[in-house]
Amino acid sequence: MPDELWHLNGTGWLGPHAVQERDPARALPRIPPAALRAARRAAGAMALAAGAMAMPLWLFTGAPWQAQPAEPGPLLLQARARGELVVGVHAYPRPTPPGRPLIAEPDPGEAALAAELGRALGVPVRLRHLPVASFGNSANTDIDLAFGAPQDTARPRAAAVPAPATPRGTLLTLRYTPVSRLDALNGKTACVSAGSPFQPALARAGAVLRSYPSALQALLAFRRGECAAVAEDATLVARVMRLPEWRFFAAAPLVLDGEGAALALRQPDAQSARYLAQWLARWQRDGRLARLRDAAAGDAAFNMMLVESGLICH
Repeated sequence: MPDELWHLNGTGWLGPHAVQERDPARALPRIPPAALRAARRAAGAMALAAGAMAMPLWLFTGAPWQAQPAEPGPLLLQARARGELVVGVHAYPRPTPPGRPLIAEPDPGEAALAAELGRALGVPVRLRHLPVASFGNSANTDIDLAFGAPQDTARPRAAAVPAPATPRGTLLTLRYTPVSRLDALNGKTACVSAGSPFQPALARAGAVLRSYPSALQALLAFRRGECAAVAEDATLVARVMRLPEWRFFAAAPLVLDGEGAALALRQPDAQSARYLAQWLARWQRDGRLARLRDAAAGDAAFNMMLVESGLICH
């Protein structure tokens, strides 16, 4: 592009006196004023286009420019001074080949996001498995934050980090018993994963919830007939529904919105909560959270395929 701009500004047709007419027989023809004005407008448009290529993309997408997130609060500053961020994550046995023991491992999606949080703070991350309900008690004072909202509703709001966007879920039922309204689940069982953001909506609809350690286990339990429905992340369900074994199930034609906090702090710290929320919002805008969610969904769907094929146990 710079070479083209230099070429446009260096040729004689951009100006009436750019070329000296030494030999009338070899002189260039005079350019009509209207054509000259059109050429200048074209050159100006190309210059603007070249400048636009160097402008930030947020000018074209409409996204506002975001400053660096605010400084972390006391809780995260303590973790930085300690040189380590301790994060509580859900853990559950991963599918393994037959004959091998089932060992609880951190949820891969939460582990990946915890690593991103540590990089943002500038410290390594140590993962701890604990029930979310016990987070914040005297036995878990070394944990800085955990995924999901604590069950203790009396805890201050300053201890919770809101999700950057409303989680979208999909409700699955048997194809011959479709559900078009959420309240149709009143009195029926619904499989959900531990800490699922879709639990509140299902509970208000009157569904009897059965919780499982992971989304994969909740989906497998539903397929075994342990529940009348299952609610999980829409990205994951879309992946699973591509498998031929799931052709007997149908997605309900309704929007299932998740609720609850994304992260919970060990103690109330509004500044640290705001700091984490700003990072989550930034990663939501740049697509990083979507990529992490898609990778986790792909991992779960792959393990589902292995379980369905009998290659691994769960």
